Amino acid sequence: MNNLVSKIKNNNPDLKAAEIEGLLYLLKTKASLTNQEFVTLTGIPKETLKQFKKCIPDLLERSGDDSVSLSEKGKNDLGSLQLKSFKWSLYPGEIGHKESFKKVYEIRNKYDISPRREFDQFLATPETSYMKSEILCEKGMVDGKSIAFIGDDDLNSLTLGILDPSYKNITVFDIDAQVLDSVKKAAEKIGLKNIETVSYDARNKLDKKYLGKFDVVVFDPPYTKSGVTLFLERAVELLGNVTGFEGKYIFMYYGNSFKSPEKVLKIQEVINRFNLNIEDKIEKFSRYTGADSIGSASSLYILKASKFTHLINFDSKRIYTYEEQKEEKFPFVDHVAFKVFDVKNEILKSKNKVLSALGKVCTAHKLKVMDKKITSFKGGGMTVTFVLANSNLVAHTWPEFGSVHIDLITCSPIYRKDDLPATISEVFETQKIETFYIE
Repeated sequence: MNNLVSKIKNNNPDLKAAEIEGLLYLLKTKASLTNQEFVTLTGIPKETLKQFKKCIPDLLERSGDDSVSLSEKGKNDLGSLQLKSFKWSLYPGEIGHKESFKKVYEIRNKYDISPRREFDQFLATPETSYMKSEILCEKGMVDGKSIAFIGDDDLNSLTLGILDPSYKNITVFDIDAQVLDSVKKAAEKIGLKNIETVSYDARNKLDKKYLGKFDVVVFDPPYTKSGVTLFLERAVELLGNVTGFEGKYIFMYYGNSFKSPEKVLKIQEVINRFNLNIEDKIEKFSRYTGADSIGSASSLYILKASKFTHLINFDSKRIYTYEEQKEEKFPFVDHVAFKVFDVKNEILKSKNKVLSALGKVCTAHKLKVMDKKITSFKGGGMTVTFVLANSNLVAHTWPEFGSVHIDLITCSPIYRKDDLPATISEVFETQKIETFYIE
């Protein structure tokens, strides 16, 4: 088995060995799958699964591009292996209250929403709608709470009302008239109280009467950096008030292909800008119909607000994936700058010692140096430039002030970035250093 898994992994570096074994387990235990079912079960992007299948052509039946099943050889080969299943998401996804889920399923069928691509809509499965509400209940986010949904094409507000009517009030803000109409009609028919619908485009300012009126905000934004940023801005506005943000939460769903980890890093940077704490993150929590490029799945971010949470005054009209997203096309950048004080003159006036110190920084943090250049100035100061394989490091020295300014920019994540200040402190023999992380 190890040989088979290793062979597949060599051609699928993005897949973990345990995931590969889990995929083989599915093939062994399922008589036949469609490609869509394969994506839905695993949350793995369609293209990645396509590459996986290419590695085991002799184990698969050639029964058409849309089906996945084992050949006789595949059944024999995998039948003798003790394969382990893989837990594709840490959230169990078990439907505990069957009567409640039956009502949810009936509502989703009756008030069927047609996804509108101009709003980046992909509909979650009924099971996901149920789980989205169940986790709000499990986290204590319902009883006596004012809850806002920014967008609700999954009819999550209705599901929540069915599961737990102890909420104070629910307000649905949505740009899509069919969503608002469905929520309003269903709430009246079911008898759910205190559910308000508001026609709202997140690109516009919120009505002041809603600012700071909510305890919990839930949204599944357009999967662009600007889309996430704008929805977080609106969520913080809905949560904020004069007494602060203590005990208030944002439940955000975000999906991306794991072949683009830099996009997740950008989203984490955005979250940090608002000073929101990621209390929990559950990978592949939500499952959708469509959205094959991201594995028809998204992760749940449970964000806790605090007294440090604040607005960043972000305003953008281009938030959808079909619109030009200049910030999304810009490559990933890790950018850190340092002000280093109280450095000995014997270091700062020596080209060799400065080069040695910077070289040690590069070695410790796996920065490959391609070229070096030194420019000297009157008074003994110098500018040292290291051209790196993935960008550059520039240092300016001021011997008269005992100071160095270091600027490091890379187009891939910096190895052990959090340890950089300690490394620079050590090589320049000083404890006085200021660090600036630049987006």
